[in-house]
Amino acid sequence: MKKLVVLGLALTFVFGQLFFINLETVQAQTINLKFAHFWSPVHNQHKNVIVPFTEQVDKLTNGKVKIKVYPGGALGGPKQLPDAVISGVADMALIYPFYIAGRYPRSSVLEMPFLFDSSVQGTKVIYDIYDKYLAGDYPEYKLLWFFASPPLQLFSITKPIKTLSDVKGMKLRAPSAYGTKLLKALGSNPVGMPGPKIYMALEKGVIDGLLTVNSAITDLKLVDLIKYSTQLNIQSLFMAVIMNKKKYDSLPDDARKAIDQASGLPIGVKASEMYDEESMHGLKALMDSPKASVYTMPDNQKGSFSEAAKVIENEWIKQMTAKGLPAKEMVNALYQAVEKNK
Repeated sequence: MKKLVVLGLALTFVFGQLFFINLETVQAQTINLKFAHFWSPVHNQHKNVIVPFTEQVDKLTNGKVKIKVYPGGALGGPKQLPDAVISGVADMALIYPFYIAGRYPRSSVLEMPFLFDSSVQGTKVIYDIYDKYLAGDYPEYKLLWFFASPPLQLFSITKPIKTLSDVKGMKLRAPSAYGTKLLKALGSNPVGMPGPKIYMALEKGVIDGLLTVNSAITDLKLVDLIKYSTQLNIQSLFMAVIMNKKKYDSLPDDARKAIDQASGLPIGVKASEMYDEESMHGLKALMDSPKASVYTMPDNQKGSFSEAAKVIENEWIKQMTAKGLPAKEMVNALYQAVEKNK
């Protein structure tokens, strides 16, 4: 009897050890990756694009690749995330190349004004010219997908904006370094500030208005403050989802294949469709507001705005040519892609 008890204990110990060894083997085979962005976890892109991407990779690898998302700037803000991916703080991240002036010179061609009518159009244009003209900006990264924002519009709490002279002297919040140049070219006094401070700045009259996408009006809860909106499709912002290239290259074939299958043009277009949808919701909220007036500028009245902004294009061509880039060729290719995707 005693021998049986001893044998039973021994077998229990052996099977227990085998269980833990097997568990450790499974855990060792699991690849854990970190995806960082600065949007909130309730943002449409987080819920409807980023999280489904991680779930698709999980499904395609039968649970072998787990991607944990860190929203809300948990691993860094817009200006820190490009380096966070290089250093390994994050394996993947969504970035705004426009937020870091001078770092992505080729991509800055996308900052040209009055090009895009929608996020989907802008995204297709980017894919058309990326390989030949933009890829040189991202040698450290594997590009997972990219997309354009819907066009930025003008919003005001002080007066309607219907002519170029209306903009002159207004204190308008700029979304980027390029946005600052653009607003200056239009005659306003641009002000830089992070998104969370816009509400209070408008409320206290620190700024008269802002240049932003329609969806930001609802995202930042500005509907009760904005009195005037001018819809004239000034400019779009470029966003990219990147991955550390060395990390990507180190993954086994099946993991890389799954990431490739879950990313690329289809998810870029999906992201842009979501963004256009958000833009329409923001615009509708303004149109439904008893406090707000929405003015859609006819194309034949945009000439003075686009002419004033032309200096930006000329300056860009001069600066990028001096850096050895085929700047004029890039601008021409950009316009051709815009026409192709109208």
